[in-house]
Amino acid sequence: MTTKFILSALLATLALPVLAQTSPATVDQVKQDNAQIRRDNRDIGKDKQDIRKDERKLNEERRERNADQRREDRDIKNGDMKDAQKMEKKREHEQHEINKEKRELGKDKKDLNKDRHEKAHDEHKRNQDAAKVQ
Repeated sequence: MTTKFILSALLATLALPVLAQTSPATVDQVKQDNAQIRRDNRDIGKDKQDIRKDERKLNEERRERNADQRREDRDIKNGDMKDAQKMEKKREHEQHEINKEKRELGKDKKDLNKDRHEKAHDEHKRNQDAAKVQ
């Protein structure tokens, strides 16, 4: 009985390393996941830069709109209704542009959040695959 036990223990010690080996497909999948995550990180960084640029542009357009409002108010105060109407049309046009930019900025932020969520999901999946490698 002890010889059977010793023999089975010896076979188990020889078989465990063979069974514990990971498949090359798992390792390749982890490498592919890492590459995809790096690409996602670059894309997210670029998207964040674009959003910051758009926010700066939006703020500049708001400053221009506010300056037009002050000029319009000054023209009304001085009784120059013709110039005030010109400034009002210009200001309204700029407000439409601002609203358009705000909508686009909102969509960009929504897309960025979606990308971040997908990247987090990819990282989780990669971590599960990497756990199988060890």
